[in-house]
Amino acid sequence: MTKTTQKPAYRKSSLFPKTLSKCVENLTRPALRSQGLAGSRIISEWQAIVGANLAQHSLPQKLSFPAGKKTGGTLSIAVENGFATELQHLQQIILERLAVYFGYRAVSRIVISHTYVPETKKQTTTPLTKKLSAESLALVEKVEDEELRVALAGIARTLAKS
Repeated sequence: MTKTTQKPAYRKSSLFPKTLSKCVENLTRPALRSQGLAGSRIISEWQAIVGANLAQHSLPQKLSFPAGKKTGGTLSIAVENGFATELQHLQQIILERLAVYFGYRAVSRIVISHTYVPETKKQTTTPLTKKLSAESLALVEKVEDEELRVALAGIARTLAKS
């Protein structure tokens, strides 16, 4: 009779933290698989491709290719009202940046739609938030461990700012 030895099970996850972009890429990959690698990279790395100014006023929506091809695609971009004319003038620059970024001409045409609405950030602090932050700091003062107290106070201050 021979003994069968089993290989030890290996961990699928890492012991070290991952960047948020790596986690998001793993989550969005199944949804963006139909658009291919170029489509998912354009969406996830839009700011790096076109720059902060253009990315602030626009967002890629869809990348479609002719049947059976992965080059010469059409990129649909949602643009903030009032910025579409500027983006239209910058189309050739965007196409060149996309070609340089990917190393081939994945996109040959851009379609602009006026459907982008930028997120508005709330800068106001409500009285409830101020009350909660004061209560949090009062609770933190009761902690005996100095290192833990400093860490919790930092978290309470961060939450009070949001």
